[in-house]
Amino acid sequence: MSVRTILLAAIFLCGCERAPSPMADLHDSKYSAVEVVTSASGDCTLDQFTGLMWEVKSDEPGLHDWRNTYSWFDLEASNDELDYRGAAGAGECVNSECDTSDFVRAVNEAGHCGFHDWRVPSRDELQSISDLRKAESPPTINSEYFPFAQPDEYWSANDYSFQFDAAWVWNFRFGHDRVDWKKTPKFLRLVRGEAEQLIPVKE
Repeated sequence: MSVRTILLAAIFLCGCERAPSPMADLHDSKYSAVEVVTSASGDCTLDQFTGLMWEVKSDEPGLHDWRNTYSWFDLEASNDELDYRGAAGAGECVNSECDTSDFVRAVNEAGHCGFHDWRVPSRDELQSISDLRKAESPPTINSEYFPFAQPDEYWSANDYSFQFDAAWVWNFRFGHDRVDWKKTPKFLRLVRGEAEQLIPVKE
């Protein structure tokens, strides 16, 4: 029986017995470190509940340095009237052009952890690794599996439909989302895979 099946069964049983949900403790048990393919490829963390694999940041200068920041940019995010693409190269980083699109390109070319299908996560996916129990001592994330995570804002892949030059971020200090200008330098953590269990962000 898989870890995901066991966790879902526990959640169902607790709901029937009107007991406290185990979801609060899920962040203590759902992660596993992924074996690194080569020493130069970096580290990754697998969320066994959602099935998503996450990029892990480093304290060493380079592509995965936690200090790198990026502006929001997507070459395909435009329509006939407004330019939704965002701002290219407006962050501060090394080994890429310092925007979300080029960072994805650079990470996939490098084959991080042996994979070439990394992408910017959605708001729902960022919420899935946000642990609200840590709101009083942020960042709101499991720091054992996400070292060098910052109590700050990280870009999501979702732009803001009501403002062409804005997009959604996830705040790991308070554990919620908000909208900011695409030109604003922010942190970024990539993800890969297709989530099997996600709770949508409440609007």
